[in-house]
Amino acid sequence: MNTIEEFSSVTTALEQFIARENETIALYERSLHALGDTIVTPVLHQLIDEKRQQRRTLEAALEEVNEQFVLDEAII
Repeated sequence: MNTIEEFSSVTTALEQFIARENETIALYERSLHALGDTIVTPVLHQLIDEKRQQRRTLEAALEEVNEQFVLDEAII
């Protein structure tokens, strides 16, 4: 896993974090499909929901950063 110092920008870091959330969601969804209806199904659904919320939070942060860049460029 990269440390924050290894990212070239905040945007790059957020994009990478979003990609990781997407990978994790896909893994959990594949696990759900592979396992079928078992005792861990509710847990996997909960984890997927949490990861989707984290992804939405990261996407909102990325949008906010991008909007700030646009404003900064307009000022300059």
